[in-house]
Amino acid sequence: MTRNLRKMYSVVGALLLLEFLAQFYTIASSGFTSVANDIANSGNSSAASAVDEIDLFSAAHAVNGVFFVPITILALIILSFGARYPRKTTVMAALLLLLWVVQFALAFVGFLGVAALAGLHGINALVMVGLGIYLVRSNWVFRSQAPAPTLSNGLSGPGESLG
Repeated sequence: MTRNLRKMYSVVGALLLLEFLAQFYTIASSGFTSVANDIANSGNSSAASAVDEIDLFSAAHAVNGVFFVPITILALIILSFGARYPRKTTVMAALLLLLWVVQFALAFVGFLGVAALAGLHGINALVMVGLGIYLVRSNWVFRSQAPAPTLSNGLSGPGESLG
């Protein structure tokens, strides 16, 4: 049972990293879309409706970041308990949730117009990715078991005597 939960932890961790990748993709696409629209509309003084201003990439970024990422992080926390990982792993997964709360708050601050503080949203995202990669790599269960290295004298490695 524990082995299966550890496999699930690895899969959910990999899913979280894909969600982080999607976050970077969608926000970069949104930025380029916004700049392209600004350039195209620079000579047009007509006011656009609020619906026209909604960018699908930024909407996808928001939906992924507000709904999918925290649910996946919560799943990691729950699976770390079920898989009986060390307390350090569970605490670090909980830290990832805390970093998500900070991420959400920084985005909110950005929408209030405090750009200098909201810029930390990107830095916090990089910290979250780093912690996510650490958690996935250190708890990855799908590693192939390589045979022990063989020494030139035919012994299988450290711990064996030569006599």
